[in-house]
Amino acid sequence: MDIPPVITILLVGFSGSGKSSLVNLMYSVLGRSGLIPFATTSSENSAKCTTKFMEEHNVLRSMQSGFCVYDSRGLDYDLMGESIEEVSEWMTNGVHHNQLCLRTGDNLMSEEELSEVPGSSSKFTPRKVNCAMVVVNIAEIFKSLKKGDWKPLEATRELFRCPALKKCNENPILIMTHGDLLSTEERIKIRLTLCEFLGISETTGVYDIVCLTEYGFLADESDPVTSYALSEAVYRALLISDRGHIPKRSILDWTLLALALLMCYLAAFFEFLAEFFSKLGQKKKKL
Repeated sequence: MDIPPVITILLVGFSGSGKSSLVNLMYSVLGRSGLIPFATTSSENSAKCTTKFMEEHNVLRSMQSGFCVYDSRGLDYDLMGESIEEVSEWMTNGVHHNQLCLRTGDNLMSEEELSEVPGSSSKFTPRKVNCAMVVVNIAEIFKSLKKGDWKPLEATRELFRCPALKKCNENPILIMTHGDLLSTEERIKIRLTLCEFLGISETTGVYDIVCLTEYGFLADESDPVTSYALSEAVYRALLISDRGHIPKRSILDWTLLALALLMCYLAAFFEFLAEFFSKLGQKKKKL
């Protein structure tokens, strides 16, 4: 198989869904340095220009880890068309560290603001996205539904069903965050409602994960189940990525392909000759 040196997992979701907090939890669970936040969450300094850039994270702190996680800019409920188009571009053309993500309404960045970003984006290796995780703030959706506002839920479905996010006919992985802000009954209810609305199973490819807070600490309700759920989600993402690898062609494969193309050309050529001489013979008979 033609296996890339690094598997790329892309986190997508709306602003405040908990993508950066999820990355910090990955560092905590999969890394070696404990509870130290490495990704800037949207709750702090959200207006800084760094929020407009892609961030690549090697959560295992090893150049030979085999996979990296990309923290993308939060999407906007009011710009769904543009958001879906942007996600499709990421999935089709790939991503790279410090990739600029500008949208309608953003102020043009000055050269001074661009110079504050460490490193030039052209220096970083472009990555092909192998698997996507859709991160959803279920506490926000639950509160919106209580008010009769279906917009966040419908936007989530539109994002989840984006054709570009599917890999090997598999749906993207659904990560539900901020469940610790709800009661147990509310947490179960919104999980069932969300999965039914998306048309997916409640037990397969869906993970309820309590992420790190903006201060880099786990929520009070977090337990080893959270670490297990996160590890299983990453493992499932890697399995989906493995299914998308293209078989590596050997010299024999290329030779057989060339012979097959040659035979097709010869067949087309002889078909043309047969038709040409058949028409020529019919004309002579008429004469």
